[in-house]
Amino acid sequence: MVEVALKCINESDGFVESLRLQEFLSYVVRETLAGRGAAIRGKSVAVDVYGRSLVGDAGQNLVRVEARRLRRLLTAYYEAEGKNDPVQIRMDAGGYRPRFVFLDTSSRADLDESAAQPIKRRMLPWAAGGAAAVICFGLAVAQFSEPPAKASPSLAEIKDPVRAALRQHSMLSLQAMNITEQAQGMLFPVFDLKRQELALGMFRHAIELDASLPGGHAGAAQTLTVLGLLSPDQTVGATYLENALNSAVYALQLAPADAWSNGAYAFVLAATGDREPAIQYATTAMQLSPKDGHVLDLVGMTAIVADDPELAALASDPSVPREGAGRFGSRNIWGVSQLMLGNYAEAIAAFEGAAPVGAPISPPSLLFQAVAFDQLAHSEKSTALLAELNATWPDFPTAYIVNALFADGSKTEQMILKTLDGNND
Repeated sequence: MVEVALKCINESDGFVESLRLQEFLSYVVRETLAGRGAAIRGKSVAVDVYGRSLVGDAGQNLVRVEARRLRRLLTAYYEAEGKNDPVQIRMDAGGYRPRFVFLDTSSRADLDESAAQPIKRRMLPWAAGGAAAVICFGLAVAQFSEPPAKASPSLAEIKDPVRAALRQHSMLSLQAMNITEQAQGMLFPVFDLKRQELALGMFRHAIELDASLPGGHAGAAQTLTVLGLLSPDQTVGATYLENALNSAVYALQLAPADAWSNGAYAFVLAATGDREPAIQYATTAMQLSPKDGHVLDLVGMTAIVADDPELAALASDPSVPREGAGRFGSRNIWGVSQLMLGNYAEAIAAFEGAAPVGAPISPPSLLFQAVAFDQLAHSEKSTALLAELNATWPDFPTAYIVNALFADGSKTEQMILKTLDGNND
């Protein structure tokens, strides 16, 4: 019956030429009927109805102005065309959640003659207001005892129950999840710091939309850790890592059994030198989502920083199927793990095959190939690759990155620095 009342309002003289106010009213009514009325906020209306971003207050200011217009039009409607509607939709000042008023028209003094006559008399004022009002009232009477019909779930909702559940909770939650997934797919190549900063901005936007979802916090922790590891300014890097730890801890508090949250926490621990628990949390993350390509990449990076090449190889194994959208760094992680394990031919094959399959290419790709060739005594090839690295990325802080990624004094760090020193002789 509320849906019928909504239809009558939207087809009335005051609303028929204002499609956006029709959408506004329809949105808040249907959200309320679906049990989500308490979650209606200016933010959700700004995003879902007006397509506005949440940067600044412009979107929410627009919603406040439009809500005042909507209340005025509703008041005018119920003073004229809708004054005899058996169901009224009201929106009180100070909020956007509508309330539904069911009028007991049978108590009117002029409708006490018989059971049939009240219906006839109820229709007389509507006739003066137009035939559409009569039709709306007739439909409302016929449906008075019927509950609102529930919309059938879409095919997308059936296929993706997580999205369906988030949609039931809030459109903002669903949008936040979509943004985190988009950002997660652009995290490689890791050494493109501008790319990491863009992804961080997206994760933070997702947190603004819905801070209760762990993905935004886990993603922020992951990107902040990368920025902290690779920042040449130690003070700035330490701040990044501190913020990364806070985000990772919060993600774990929200979802202790979430693979991404465990992986992000592991990555921060590895970056701050707490290697043993880092490996424990990374292993847990892999066990929770053994086919999630993004989680496996995160585990692999954690294992490299924590000096565990066996785990890095396990997480990046090319024979393991990977699920997820966007680019994966598994080929490069596999190459580094093979370099760390002393499988130099495997390392070279991994990096050489990256470009043809669209895997991320970065300065360290050339560096690690050069080291592997050097270990195989192919000094000319090694020198050529380092020359290409210096020509293509002349400002890349190679030695710093090596120190940031590999444990101090480790076999891998010494091997790489030896190749660099030999090339400088």
